[in-house]
Amino acid sequence: MTSQDVSGDASGWKRIEPILDHALDLAVADRAAYLDAACGADELLRARVQRMLDAGEDPDSPLEHSFATVAGPLLAEIENEGPVAIRLGEMIGPWRLVGELGQGGMGEVFKAERDDGQFAQTSALKLVRRGREHDPLLIRRFLEERRILATLAHPHIARLLDGGITPEGLPWFAMEYVAGRPLDQYCDDRRLDVAGRLALMEQVLEAVSYAHRNLLVHRDLKPSNIFVTDDGEVKLLDFGIAKLLGEENLSDPSLTLAYGRIMTPEYAAPEQVRGEPVTTATDIYSMGAVLYQLLTGERAHRFEKRTPAEIERVVCDTDPVRPSLAMRSGRAGAVTAAWPRALSADLDTIVLTALQKDPSRRYASAEAMLDDLRRLRTGRPLLARPDSMGYRWGKFIGRHRAGVTAVGIVALVLAGGVFATAWQARAARLETARADEVKEIRIELLRQAERNSTSGKDMTVRQLL
Repeated sequence: MTSQDVSGDASGWKRIEPILDHALDLAVADRAAYLDAACGADELLRARVQRMLDAGEDPDSPLEHSFATVAGPLLAEIENEGPVAIRLGEMIGPWRLVGELGQGGMGEVFKAERDDGQFAQTSALKLVRRGREHDPLLIRRFLEERRILATLAHPHIARLLDGGITPEGLPWFAMEYVAGRPLDQYCDDRRLDVAGRLALMEQVLEAVSYAHRNLLVHRDLKPSNIFVTDDGEVKLLDFGIAKLLGEENLSDPSLTLAYGRIMTPEYAAPEQVRGEPVTTATDIYSMGAVLYQLLTGERAHRFEKRTPAEIERVVCDTDPVRPSLAMRSGRAGAVTAAWPRALSADLDTIVLTALQKDPSRRYASAEAMLDDLRRLRTGRPLLARPDSMGYRWGKFIGRHRAGVTAVGIVALVLAGGVFATAWQARAARLETARADEVKEIRIELLRQAERNSTSGKDMTVRQLL
């Protein structure tokens, strides 16, 4: 949203606010019709409201960042203490800034070229945003990211090249510059088939498996943090909120509150949404969500509204549509005619195993998920197995306990009624049979009496019986 989204006087916002407020309460699919009716012929008003709604749906927008990440720069601007902008051409250590790659609440990333006369090299240089160098939590998080990167050396993880502190006291580090595109964009632009997309996922899982072996959980795996070069080589980026397992240096409450629950809901695991401890299984879930999107063109988590309650309901309690079914309604740009044959039950099993709500039911490791992808490619049996009917019924009952209980009571009442009716019918049949037998005996007695009377005998009732 820019300053043009709201007119200079208060009347502009007064027109936008009620329309925006009502639209946010509607399902995404119902908003277009409502905006057509509410805005009428005012195309400018409709465009402004639509831009605000789009900003709220963007998983990488500032709305999805923690308050601590965003509040510092905003407060500085309010107090007229805005930081001096970093200018292209400046020198940071031996690096000259030549272009801007991105920025956020915590820092800025520039394209930089080594300019110390020793050798030519290009990097992605990240440094703390000016004006926030006195934020102790941010500085600790930034230095932690730099320390983590220094421990990693893998062909599919962007490597650390250099680091230091500017004369103004701003920490910085330079990373390998990756000339590429986000994973999903690369796949769609190249119109890769299933085999091509799975090959890229194997590279991603190799990098994630390496990080896990080094006791590192990324915690924010998503397509925009996974770049692919023009040569088809995957590079894992952005360890800004990564966590080293078994270390307590980042466990104090203030730092956890500020940065511990930063996440992208579309790719977040249930334990992240609930604020529970994260493990390597958290990254497995995110990998399942990424693979789901690559195969179907849709996200595994689909939110009607981006409220905390809706996010928790979808992520924690709603099972995603099977990939082979979701593919049929996926975005046309990501789906080719050959996919219905390629999306097999085995591939459904791999994706849905990674997306299990219970961490213990996911793949035990990134290596295990990688192994199943390789087994699928070579035609071997998978290690993962689809959920049994008993497990699915158990999960269904757990999610709908009250309804299942009510149905059970009704079923018991109906069963009792059926049993009582059957018992009464059986008793009636026995009584009818008994009456028929007595009737037959009486008829036979009369026949005997008639035969004796015609033969001249006079018999008593006792003799007749």
